[in-house]
Amino acid sequence: MRVEELPVDERVKKVVLERGIEELYPPQAEALKSGVLKGRNLVLAIPTASGKTLVSEIVMVNKLLREGGKAVYLVPLKALAEEKYREFKEWEKLGLRVAATTGDYDSTDEWLGRYDIIVATAEKFDSLLRHGARWIDEVKLVVADEVHLIGSYDRGATLEMILTHMLGKAQILALSATVGNAEELAEWLDAALVMSDWRPVQLRKGIFHLGTLVWEDGKVERYPENWYSLVTDAVKRGKGALVFVNTRRSAEKEALALSKLVSGYLTKPEKRALERLASELEDNPTSEKLKRALKGGVAFHHAGLSRAERTLIEDAFREGLIKVITATPTLSAGVNLPSFRVIIRDTKRYSNFGWVDIPVLEIQQMMGRAGRPRYDKFGEAIIVARTEEPGKLMERYIRGRPEKLFSMLANEQAFRSQVLALITNFGVSSFRELISFLERTFYAHQRKDLSSLEYKAKEVVYFLIENEFVDLDLEDNFMPLPFGKRTSQLYIDPLTAKKFRDTFPAIERNPNPFGIFQLIASTPDMATLTARRREMEDYLDLAYELEGELYASIPYYEDSRFQGFLGQVKTAKVLLDWINEVPEARIYETYSIDPGDLYRILELADWLMYSLIELYRLFEPKAEVLQYLRDLHLRLRHGVREELLELVKLPNIGRKRARALYNAGFRSQEDIMRAKVKDLLEVEGIGIKVVEGLFRYFGVEMPGEIKGATKRSGRKKRGTLDAFLK
Repeated sequence: MRVEELPVDERVKKVVLERGIEELYPPQAEALKSGVLKGRNLVLAIPTASGKTLVSEIVMVNKLLREGGKAVYLVPLKALAEEKYREFKEWEKLGLRVAATTGDYDSTDEWLGRYDIIVATAEKFDSLLRHGARWIDEVKLVVADEVHLIGSYDRGATLEMILTHMLGKAQILALSATVGNAEELAEWLDAALVMSDWRPVQLRKGIFHLGTLVWEDGKVERYPENWYSLVTDAVKRGKGALVFVNTRRSAEKEALALSKLVSGYLTKPEKRALERLASELEDNPTSEKLKRALKGGVAFHHAGLSRAERTLIEDAFREGLIKVITATPTLSAGVNLPSFRVIIRDTKRYSNFGWVDIPVLEIQQMMGRAGRPRYDKFGEAIIVARTEEPGKLMERYIRGRPEKLFSMLANEQAFRSQVLALITNFGVSSFRELISFLERTFYAHQRKDLSSLEYKAKEVVYFLIENEFVDLDLEDNFMPLPFGKRTSQLYIDPLTAKKFRDTFPAIERNPNPFGIFQLIASTPDMATLTARRREMEDYLDLAYELEGELYASIPYYEDSRFQGFLGQVKTAKVLLDWINEVPEARIYETYSIDPGDLYRILELADWLMYSLIELYRLFEPKAEVLQYLRDLHLRLRHGVREELLELVKLPNIGRKRARALYNAGFRSQEDIMRAKVKDLLEVEGIGIKVVEGLFRYFGVEMPGEIKGATKRSGRKKRGTLDAFLK
């Protein structure tokens, strides 16, 4: 189908044609003929790079231009939200406004009411539904990207509940590359189904074993025995390679090994550009390894890297400067990063139950990254047979179908939170109404038997009533209580809220950071570090040393909670070091963690600390304890000791600048107001832009002559902020 033939608004066609797209791929054409342009729900299950996003853009923009309202585009990851936001900004030329929202689960974000296309993570949109944001009534279309994640243990229930809420209220467009039971999903959503194996770039799939590469069609190629030869062969051809391994450490180790081999194929300008790229990275143990790998044209990519590091790697790989990325499977479900050749080194990974096979769905997602539209005529996906027989891998992963998706509403933690939300935020007023809502879920559609879910729902309702989240009136109708409503709005597990409330008396008796951080780390909402075997004795000693500050008893060695408790102590100690201004590099080294791990822990701890304070406010808080908690929250947010609290409230003053100011004698906002501009500019990290920000904060304009003199001669004109305030 030619773009000009599309039955859509002429302005939509114009933008698509301006991109150089004149003809649609067959599955795109089929999708747009399915009734989706007339408002029918659609499940679109086609391979990576077959143009799912373009279909969603055409449907979204056409609907908004013709009917008004809003479209919500749901993604699983913040990085994907950023990517889609950048892509969709192009539609602003038609007068539509695009926004992205991913954080802060305690807000209605009414500002989003001014936007037409809203990109959001599923968790963020779920929280907006709970807060009853007024603009949600205007949502005419929900696009669920990566809808196969409905089968994901930790985030599946959230996506399922969003779609259940929106069914019948908005059109639903569900996108996925790999769904084993797409028919069942489409039936639940009352949607048309478009499935296809068609790809714009042919995908060759094969198994590599000891130098022999057997393709799916039976053709055989010979290489040197080590799979590294597959990587160097791609680079020699001027192509890129993605290598998937099962652990972070493997990604780092293989990147360093491959870097030595690939560096010989780099030009001198490429080597200089890679040197510059490496110099942009911050100094820490992980980035030191990354710098070494980068100099040879290779990078590793995993969740331990900071967002800035991951973006830098992705951009340089797309540009062709980085030739090879070694990655953990998280990349396969993440950003759009195709490559000529994908090499899957591992088909097993370690879990709580020992070594397990990686699901077919995941491996096929990785293979789908092979082949770059507009650059390659075909892509190659190669699985390395290390321990398993090549024939078995061929049957399972190359010829096999992806697993069926199963509803994850039975996940106790997610279910508990969703039942509370239905009662406190969505007006479900009785047990019968609760079951009536659950009958509309994918779980009920799939299992055809609600009895197990009904039993679970009863257990959750008893727990909620017993712990005063909700109550019953004389007619057995639910009565949401303030504790329950606030818990649901804060987007935390009711079990976390119960732990907090039960500990309030102990916190009032002995408020201290270590006890509070261990409490936060003990909740189901926190990503806790693991205490390794060799570290256990040290953390047990620390727990006994600070026992008087803990709000929980130390479990015995035989107790099943023992190892988890030591992980909580380790996490609490990281947070304690952070607020005591231990440098980040030393934290990474001491606890053997990566920057991404620290940022994740700090982000979660920040949210849980905020939630703790918000819940404490419901229970006649003691003013001095409330203030203590607020100060501790500010210390946690900025990573500072108590004496810097006043300084970090200033704009652009973080932990490093605040400490530099304090050490230079500027110990309060008043000190800074009275300071000479010249003296402020001599403090490490304080430049003219920061000083300008301080002037604005104190309510005055930065004098032009100071800026001019600074720019002209580098000399700092004498003067004081205090003087300009008078």
